[in-house]
Amino acid sequence: MTQPFRHCTSYVSAVWPDITVDYADDHLLITSAEPLTAVSSALWRGGWTTATHFVNWKVPLTYRCENPAEMMREQMAVWGYPADAAIGLQTAAKITHAALEEEAGDRYRIVCCATAGTSNGARAGKIRETFSAYQCGTINIFLLIDALLTPSAMINGIITATEAKSAVLQDLQIVDEDGEIATGTTTDSIVLASTQKFEYGAPHRFAGAATTIGNAIGRLVYKAVYEAVATQGE
Repeated sequence: MTQPFRHCTSYVSAVWPDITVDYADDHLLITSAEPLTAVSSALWRGGWTTATHFVNWKVPLTYRCENPAEMMREQMAVWGYPADAAIGLQTAAKITHAALEEEAGDRYRIVCCATAGTSNGARAGKIRETFSAYQCGTINIFLLIDALLTPSAMINGIITATEAKSAVLQDLQIVDEDGEIATGTTTDSIVLASTQKFEYGAPHRFAGAATTIGNAIGRLVYKAVYEAVATQGE
């Protein structure tokens, strides 16, 4: 399944049925049947935390807010979601074009969901105009993992996912305002959340591209982001 919300409003993972993804006009909701340990750059409850609800809130391109975290908290109440068990991202991209990829393998199950728009493509490492104000995320990646990972492996997984995202933009020739290949956009965000099940035995200590779990993360993120970026104009 790649873009289920072009045709339906709910998706249950085939490899991990405890993960469901639901579509509404103004947001996507990913739900886990059990709390997951998460690290993220999320607007709402970012950093290290636990969560069962993962929200991607669709806002207008013109969206501006002095206190977006508080606005997200209030919106959680409107939707009826537990704000203290949720992680919230925002996007101006088409959530109907959210792409999902999943896989089960060497002591892991992974579900990846990505939304993408690249109108504000940017290349990291160069001098450019900068802003202190918050803007909503444009390439948002959710990685839900049923596995046991060390904290450093979780961070390693975010690195691998970011590399995969940048590879997509290179392969699709997405450029920044100066015509150089973009490495991302100015407002990307990512969530990586894991069950941390001890039943898996030995933990994954690394998640780079040459490890089984890291290779899977890279491939799934690449496929999901590629699909979302390639179809953003449809």
